[in-house]
Amino acid sequence: MMEEKKLDRRIQRTKKALLQSLTKLMSEKKINNITVKELTDLANVNRSTFYFYYKDIFDMVEKIESELINDFSETYEKFSEKATTYDDMLSFFIYLFEFIQINSEMCKIFLRHDGDHTFIEKLKDAINHCKIPLDNTTSETEAHYCMPFAISGCIGVIQQWLKDDMKVPPKEMAAIVVKML
Repeated sequence: MMEEKKLDRRIQRTKKALLQSLTKLMSEKKINNITVKELTDLANVNRSTFYFYYKDIFDMVEKIESELINDFSETYEKFSEKATTYDDMLSFFIYLFEFIQINSEMCKIFLRHDGDHTFIEKLKDAINHCKIPLDNTTSETEAHYCMPFAISGCIGVIQQWLKDDMKVPPKEMAAIVVKML
């Protein structure tokens, strides 16, 4: 059992080193210009160790994106069991901005304007599946068009907030977004 914990910590340390190195490299250049050798050298990890976990750099990025989206969705699901009213939107957005803040390094890269838009589309989809409560006067047609509009606007606000180095606290950002909506 003790040996298993040591192994788990080693795996976590290795993946964290790879993630930190990938974040650094992706902040400097495009993903298709990053080599496995360059990444593993920076992370001080053996290339065979990298290939044990990932097929290539794109596979690593895909897994990181999926993990972020899954973490967001799972946490929101737990949170939303209590959220039943329009007023709970404030709590939802506080949670969203805190989540972005905690994962800011990767979010800055995945949500930048010149980046790969697959993460943005995955995030939009995850938020769309959150079933954010709308008031009772909203028709199905209005909701159908309101949600993509609101989600795209929220992502734009998040991108600006990240660009501004998150100087405004998550609670204040949440209040701003709810007021806009």
